[in-house]
Amino acid sequence: MSTPPSSQSRRAARAAELARAEKRRRTTKIAVIAAGLVIVVGVGIAAIGLRGTSPTADAGGQAYVGTKDNFRLPGLLDSAKTVSLADHKGKPVVVNFFASWCVYCNEELPGFVQVATSTAGSVSFVGVDTNDPGDGVAMAKRFDLADAGFALAHDIGANPASDLWLSYGSQGLPVTAFYDANGKLVDFAGGMLTQTELEQRLQKNFGITVSAPDASTLAAPVIPLIPKGMYELLNAHGNAQNYFAVDVRSGADFTQGHITGAQSLPSATAATVASQASEWSKDGSYFLYDADGKATEPIAQALHDAGYKHVYYLDGGLAAWQQAGGPVTK
Repeated sequence: MSTPPSSQSRRAARAAELARAEKRRRTTKIAVIAAGLVIVVGVGIAAIGLRGTSPTADAGGQAYVGTKDNFRLPGLLDSAKTVSLADHKGKPVVVNFFASWCVYCNEELPGFVQVATSTAGSVSFVGVDTNDPGDGVAMAKRFDLADAGFALAHDIGANPASDLWLSYGSQGLPVTAFYDANGKLVDFAGGMLTQTELEQRLQKNFGITVSAPDASTLAAPVIPLIPKGMYELLNAHGNAQNYFAVDVRSGADFTQGHITGAQSLPSATAATVASQASEWSKDGSYFLYDADGKATEPIAQALHDAGYKHVYYLDGGLAAWQQAGGPVTK
């Protein structure tokens, strides 16, 4: 409860998120806003310091190892289990790092799930929760990573627990490492991989041709976002058609101020949201928010249950968005 986060890890993660935000800044005004949003991520990462140091050995006393050439980590869903590179000798291995705060991890995981499911038996997938102040277990369950065949592990080391992640020289998330059947690191990808890019790397590195359903045509789970994550995704697509924020507060509240580019579903509830959104494409992406984040999740889930494939909701609602410096329009 008292160990502070590693300054190297904190600076690396914060710098990486800042770099991503800077790529999307199109005006001086947006640059100022994005700088404010970066603080949210920095604070979130720093919060992991309150969680204490990760264990150094398993119940039998065998030490965990966080190096890229020979990792051995505690299980994520079951800490009594151990996940190691040696467990998968004889098969190519794909190691994907994620964290619950990572926007692009949420974006890429549906494609990874499809590829992992389609290559079961010929490629091993390992998911490592790293540098995470949030709930990595919930994230893994949200995407059904275990059911897709992932061996799931938690990174180790002084908080934030990120020794294995750092051993690759990583400075952001997501990142993905590729090992051949002898456990030799043969490729490393810094940043998000689309499903197509992942399939191409499996072909290039291992000669494995993948035939998997296109994840973009399938329903993703409902995904919570911090303000910075929602800002980045909306800014990347410019509030395009069928890709926008959705205000579920009253119409009067909407006119008093709302997220720039948002559309209003006045006083939406879980019972009414599907009918209110009936004219929207079910293949679109919708980012729901209320005043304080307390009521949005069930509304978002109801919209998802009605067949809308890509639904997000904003943790903390408009209050958190404004506190982070997000753009608001009347």
